[in-house]
Amino acid sequence: MHTLKLICLNFFQLVKPVWWLPQSVANAVKQRRRQIVLNELEAERLDRIRNPLKYLGK
Repeated sequence: MHTLKLICLNFFQLVKPVWWLPQSVANAVKQRRRQIVLNELEAERLDRIRNPLKYLGK
């Protein structure tokens, strides 16, 4: 009985990461998209600081 319990526990420990893999991938993609947007905003902010004459009318 103890052996069966150990086998089941090991099986669930292996299945658990596989079960969460799609959600983990989706979260990683979402975070990457968010980071791309933030990088673009930061690039524009730095460009406004470096070249203020380009943005006088805006």
